[in-house]
Formats: sequence, structure tokens, C-alpha cells
Amino acid sequence: MSEYCIYEGYNHRTEFAACEQTTHTDEFQNEVYFEARKLCVDSGYKTILDIGCGSAFKLVKYFRDKRITGLELEPNLSFIRNKYPLYDFRESDFDNPPTEQFDLIICSDVVEHVLDPDELLRFISKINFKHLVISTPNRDVIQALQRGFGWDVNPDGPPHNLMHVREWSFDEFGRYMSCFFDIDRHFMTPIQKECQVVVATPKSI
Repeated sequence: MSEYCIYEGYNHRTEFAACEQTTHTDEFQNEVYFEARKLCVDSGYKTILDIGCGSAFKLVKYFRDKRITGLELEPNLSFIRNKYPLYDFRESDFDNPPTEQFDLIICSDVVEHVLDPDELLRFISKINFKHLVISTPNRDVIQALQRGFGWDVNPDGPPHNLMHVREWSFDEFGRYMSCFFDIDRHFMTPIQKECQVVVATPKSI
């Protein structure tokens, strides 16, 4: 049976690797936050939750005029609390979702790092929100780019990036997200060629 809508026979990693991001700025996923900002402005949104906000550079860059909350793990959490003391940063805990209502949730390139992504998506589903912007690499595109660099790539996984547990194709990720949310849009970003983005709303009853 396939796992997380990825084809049967794909090799998933079985160990989690922490992703230290204190030095990261906007070299990756900038377009994800740009799209989230556009949605925020178009919809008049004021409250933002960023799950796995990393260094928080992009969150603060695009949403410093909004009420923002970021969820992270150590060592990133201590770093962003010290760097941005005026903002609300909390430890990410899938057993304790935030109780507030958020207009917009961002979850940018987090799902591929999680051992059981169902836990992450169930966690998001328990939060009161209006829109979700979630991204992850497109496996087919990123493998083609990696081959272009001359890297050894196993098409059946696990991913070349040691911090990725798994990667989805475009169709697989769309199917997987639709199990938990109603999809408004699903698209590839034009500059960061491997990045796929889903814009979604809570699942209709």
C-alpha cells in the first residue's frame, strides 16, 4: 500500500534530522511568502501563523505589519526569540495546537522533513484558520535539477537531501493535500523551479 499518496515502492527515510536554519534569509521559498502576502492583502487578513518558520526572516520581511506567530524547534526557536523579541514565537508541539483563530497559516517546506506528515496535517486541521499556504519540493523537478548538477539520484528515494524524509511529485502532493483540505490552487513557483505550492481552506463537512 502506498504511504502519504506516494507510489508503492518508494523508499522513505526512517530517521528525523534536525534542520538548523538560523543563517537562512530568503534564498529559498521567497515566492511562497510572496504569494502568502498577496493572499493576505487581497483578503484583508491580519493574523498569521507560520509553522516551521525557520530563521523567521521571511515571516518578518513580509508580515511585520500583521500579528504574527511562529512555531519552531530548537535551536531555531531560541535564536528567533532573541533576534525578534517583539514577536510571538512558540515551541512546535503537534499535541498542542494553538487555540487562537488565524486568518492565514503558512507551512513552507516543512512537510518533507516530518517522519509522519499525517501528524502535521492533522495538527493544522485542528487550528481555526481561513487559508493555508503549504509548499514542498516537486520530486520530479528536483531530481532532474540534481542530475543536471551531476549528483547521484535514486528515483525511488530516499531523497538526495539528507534532511528530507520523502518528496512528492506534483500529482501525489495534490492528492495528499486533498485528503485533509479543500484546494483552491496548486502551482509551481517560476523562479525556484522545484517548489510546488498549495493554497487551501479547511475541509468542507
